[in-house]
Amino acid sequence: MKQTFIILISALLVYTIIPTLIIRLFGIGVYKRGTGEQPIALTFDDGPDPEFTPLLLDLLKKYNIKGTFFVLGRKAEKYPDLIQRMHNEGHLVGIHNYVHWSNALMSPKRVREQVNKTANVINRIIGE
Repeated sequence: MKQTFIILISALLVYTIIPTLIIRLFGIGVYKRGTGEQPIALTFDDGPDPEFTPLLLDLLKKYNIKGTFFVLGRKAEKYPDLIQRMHNEGHLVGIHNYVHWSNALMSPKRVREQVNKTANVINRIIGE
């Protein structure tokens, strides 16, 4: 039992914690240190939600603001009209996963499957 725990913690360190620390400490990859001259990017995760996403889209439209929506494939399949509206109103539609599982708890193969499945769903809805 103790050996299994040590192996699990070691894998977690190698697979998620150490890479995240390196990225955040050295500004490599996704995380970049910006200046005050850069614009703000609005991103929204884990939708669409039939109650809140239309309200958010209405507010963004009112102020002529564009955002990026990182959607779950399962929810995109359930609410394709909201995905189409995001796209029609000029927002970017990005991929979260198919379901809301932590990437740290999935194998790289499973993460790739989740992303590909969501990409296919979005492509069927908006053609991109």
